[in-house]
Amino acid sequence: MMEVPVLVEDFRRRSEFLHRMTVDFVAAVPDDKWNFTPDPCGEPGRRIAPLRHGGGFAPFCKQLRHVVCVRGVYNSALRTKTAEFSRKHEHYTGSLGREDLLFALEEKQRELLTNLVMVDTGEPIDFFGRAFTFGDFAFTVVQHEAIHHGQWSIYASLAGFQTPLSWRAEWGL
Repeated sequence: MMEVPVLVEDFRRRSEFLHRMTVDFVAAVPDDKWNFTPDPCGEPGRRIAPLRHGGGFAPFCKQLRHVVCVRGVYNSALRTKTAEFSRKHEHYTGSLGREDLLFALEEKQRELLTNLVMVDTGEPIDFFGRAFTFGDFAFTVVQHEAIHHGQWSIYASLAGFQTPLSWRAEWGL
């Protein structure tokens, strides 16, 4: 079976769409829900599932910081051909405030677009010891942010606020 390559332009369009949806959600979160989590960690008697990073779900502001940091890892991986998740927190050291995180999110998107102009799609990217093609990498980037979008739709529902119009129009969420 012949592998169909993922074109850089296709990935750029998907990343722009995801970025817009992320920014729209950030704008929709009410100030009093910025630190909301539907599932706080540390519930007595609750066992953490094996291989899970921790108990509960981080508050929205920390999830957004995570997305910014991981975008930094992805951007670096496009340049260095190695995804270094152990250095994730080096990609953002600012506050958990909305404006600081939005600025960093925009910065990471601009960096991605710059990297895509220069990317060598024929060179594999080391992803946890596995050689990812550009297509593997692009799929993983999109999937990661989309997973967070799914989580955030639950956050909005449980916190009692509406998802942005773009989410309702595009996905019915």
